Amino acid sequence: MRFATFFMIFSIGAFTMWAPQSAAQEEIYRWVDDNGVVHFGDRPPRQADVEKIVIPPSQSNSGRSSVDPEPVNQGNAQDPQPTPAQQSRDARAEKRREEEAKAYVTEESCTSAREVVSQLEPSPRVMVTHEDGTVTRMDDNDRLETLSKAKAFIAENCDK
Repeated sequence: MRFATFFMIFSIGAFTMWAPQSAAQEEIYRWVDDNGVVHFGDRPPRQADVEKIVIPPSQSNSGRSSVDPEPVNQGNAQDPQPTPAQQSRDARAEKRREEEAKAYVTEESCTSAREVVSQLEPSPRVMVTHEDGTVTRMDDNDRLETLSKAKAFIAENCDK
């Protein structure tokens, strides 16, 4: 029983390896008929003007070509236009992203304004450090003006 199985597997393997090679070594004939149409066939016609084409044997056991196909140039392909529904979804998503960005900036501005109020309101003497490193005292008019602007910003934008 084992010998029969082994013989069967060996026979099938030998046949599958032999069949593509024998097909690849066949000859193809090319000819042009009286109407100018080009024909190909595995048997030559009875005409005198026949061209014999020999196909070289393949290097692989499969019928596939060993040459890699050329890659498709994606740069020339046009992108499909989005559907109206997709355009609407994209517009809503873009609007939502803009609103989220605006809300983030507003929240950061509110936090800064609250810090200004917390620093300026309790103390009439506020010391300011300038870019050049000098420290001066903020006068009362500047302090009250900055404080009122910060409170107005908070009332208008943050307490909603």
